[in-house]
Amino acid sequence: MKKLLSLVLALMMLFTLTVASAEGLEMSDVPNMTAGGVLPIVIEKTELEVAIPQHTLVLSYDDNYMTKMCEEETNLDLVFRLLPGAETATTVDLMLASGEDLPDVLLYGMDLSKVTGYGAEGYFVPLNDYFDKETGYADFFWNIPYMTEREYADYIAFSTSPDGNIYTLASYVASPGDAFQIRAQINMLWLEKLGLEKPTTTDELYDVLVAFRDGDPNGNGQPDEIPLYGFNWQGDDIAMIINAFTFWNPNHMLNVEGGVVSPAFTSKEFQDAMIYLNKLGKEGLISPLTFTATNDESVSMVQGFSAEEQILGVLCGTPTTIAPDKTKDSILAYDYLAPIAGPEGKKYVFQLDARINPYGYVLDGCEIPEVAFRFMEYWTETRRSNITFRGEPGVLWDWREDDPEAFDAKYEGWQVNQIGRAQGWEPLWAKIPDTYNPWVTENNMIWNTHTCAILLAEPLGAQAKAPAAEVNNWEESWALKDVGVHEAYLSALARDNLNYLPDEVFANPIYTLEEMDEHNDTIATLKSYVNECITAFTTGQMDPVTDWETYLANLESAGLQEWVDVAQTCYTRMNSK
Repeated sequence: MKKLLSLVLALMMLFTLTVASAEGLEMSDVPNMTAGGVLPIVIEKTELEVAIPQHTLVLSYDDNYMTKMCEEETNLDLVFRLLPGAETATTVDLMLASGEDLPDVLLYGMDLSKVTGYGAEGYFVPLNDYFDKETGYADFFWNIPYMTEREYADYIAFSTSPDGNIYTLASYVASPGDAFQIRAQINMLWLEKLGLEKPTTTDELYDVLVAFRDGDPNGNGQPDEIPLYGFNWQGDDIAMIINAFTFWNPNHMLNVEGGVVSPAFTSKEFQDAMIYLNKLGKEGLISPLTFTATNDESVSMVQGFSAEEQILGVLCGTPTTIAPDKTKDSILAYDYLAPIAGPEGKKYVFQLDARINPYGYVLDGCEIPEVAFRFMEYWTETRRSNITFRGEPGVLWDWREDDPEAFDAKYEGWQVNQIGRAQGWEPLWAKIPDTYNPWVTENNMIWNTHTCAILLAEPLGAQAKAPAAEVNNWEESWALKDVGVHEAYLSALARDNLNYLPDEVFANPIYTLEEMDEHNDTIATLKSYVNECITAFTTGQMDPVTDWETYLANLESAGLQEWVDVAQTCYTRMNSK
């Protein structure tokens, strides 16, 4: 019987190879699977079960553009196991713990530490060999035209677990406007009324804030002006001030110099920043609402008033979150404020860590893990990655490479925005006018997730747009009074914020399982305490001079040296690869 079965399998493989050869397709060393970068992925239709969180806006995963395109191009038969969106984490835990009837692929975003844990327990198949440039199957991934060598290196580094294994095919999103994390605007109408210039140093900023508080710049005869206020997304006024004294990334709180890791929050420069913030807080120059207001309350503080009636002087936050209602002119009062220099001339802007998010995993027990990997890797190709984001080409958006002549004729005269042109980008795609956004509308276009997509800055930002007026300074923008043009102007100027990083940064630490088990609670406790003290120093509940030694002592007793030691070990390990 075994000999007969072996003969049948051999004949099937011979038939498959013959068919593939007849079609001129290059085959891999895996039966029925073509070589990396060759479509279809399999010659004989193969079923692949994919577990994915169910999204309320997706009407059907079977009758879906992404599904049908994938099945047609890969020859895979996708069978979806839909996970409850609200309880996905619990469902995944239970599904893996059972170890029975597991799907072939799991598409679900989670922290690398959790991925590492699942991988170490044997739930996820290591993908290192499949990523190998010479012998693996990641041809689409290694040939993305817009991916730089640095981005490739970051992707692999931040996808690799501390045990050296890659258990995920991650998504990568590099939105052109998301990298820099401090964006400040200043009320130009107030500056003009009070005869002031934009501040460039902390001393000048203090003088301007005092004038804003005392000079009734909105002209209503009431002391309702808030000199300095921070938003949330890209709106950290506290980080803006601290970065004028020392580099401060509130996500990690650690700095590096000469390869040596140290806590930013124990330095003399950090204390000087707290003294400055304490002064602003005591004198009513920074609003305590910075620490408590919700997103909706913050928007109301801006868009509840016209440009001439604003109550805010210096406002931190990206325009799209500060002023989402484009029918109101509130944001027109504000111009870009460049990073402020501190007493020693320092000025920094921290940036968002690489947007590399573990998402796709091949589960233990998958009969053909190579095919499962190639299904995930299929989505890394640039056009398909953009489909996961925008839906069907030719229906919701146009991709220039599909038909350059027709695209250029259809969008004649259109151009990318100011940011894109500053980078030298040419239009790559265009949203078809009067079409919907599949991310916020019920549809059968996408799966409402980036899956394993690689969404890079140029393919995201090089959108063709109808010609619009442009301005080069605030005075021109105020005269034009076009909210859209003004926000584009602010965004273009804010790109300058990418130039204020120190040479070495502590970012995206990847701790081992043992390190996390032993130190995670300590690190979380210390971060929470530092944030509490920043608030207390600013609001006057603590004094940054008389309470400083107590603050340092509390940090030490909470395990500060333990955190620094494990962070140093992690940093050294990650930067020695």
